[in-house]
Amino acid sequence: MKDFSFWMEYDGAAEGSGRSEKLWLMNPDTGQIGLFKFKKDISTTDHVSECIASDLASLVGLSCARFEIGVYKGREGSISYNIVDHKGIVLIEGIYCISLMYHGFDEELLLDVKTGEKYSLDMIKAVLEPLGLFNDFLPILIFDFLIGNTDRHQSNWALILEKERLRISPLYDNSSSLCAYVKESKIKDYLGKDKLLWKSLVDTKSKSLIRITSNDTKQPTHLAMVKFLKKNYYSQTIKIEKNIETLVTEDKVYNILDEFKEVLTEHRKNLIGKYILSKVQLLRKVYGEKEE
Repeated sequence: MKDFSFWMEYDGAAEGSGRSEKLWLMNPDTGQIGLFKFKKDISTTDHVSECIASDLASLVGLSCARFEIGVYKGREGSISYNIVDHKGIVLIEGIYCISLMYHGFDEELLLDVKTGEKYSLDMIKAVLEPLGLFNDFLPILIFDFLIGNTDRHQSNWALILEKERLRISPLYDNSSSLCAYVKESKIKDYLGKDKLLWKSLVDTKSKSLIRITSNDTKQPTHLAMVKFLKKNYYSQTIKIEKNIETLVTEDKVYNILDEFKEVLTEHRKNLIGKYILSKVQLLRKVYGEKEE
């Protein structure tokens, strides 16, 4: 595992205002800059989820920050290399975009306290559609289904401004995904014969932080979000769906997982592999169904 302890703390970067413990580092020899995020707990694998998600994103054609697992002063985590990697690029987090339109938006409550509107696809559409970027945002939600990302909050997506043009930023902060918080002692149960327990992991308890409408009282499952996207935004999401369906194969998934065998137990590797492939099957089923 790579040791970043000789890197120096750096305060000249902007992105990364999320909730996890993190710090910017700079390689004193090369000047390379990265955001090191510590794993949440000794028993979690959120730092590995970042790296696996990055590899999966690359596989299916989504732009994503590059990640590496490592240690900093004895503590494990992952480092992402700065998306804003040259002058003239500005990263604008989703929270800034939302706050311009929803002046009472509360980051902790995930709603506009003035209007009562909740953080949702409706809200993101209202913000991004005038910029012509909403359709470009939608593939992120399909990818979040694949990895089971439960934390796509308003600072976990962004826009890039370069030469007076806006675009959706490469993905970053995918740590709350890919069974990162499943306890090692529970893995055998999930891989056992209890189909309802497995369904809870890949479906009923796999939930999107982003609601569908601004007045929804509960978070939707990732599957409910995907069904909504298929019904209402088929043409905008079919490309990423087909990429996932054809490219995320068993061989490629386990080739990715083998890169992290020094930090993943065989049981956890099998859990994550089965999880991803189950998600692919569900996605294929949803997009293969004809509308009534």
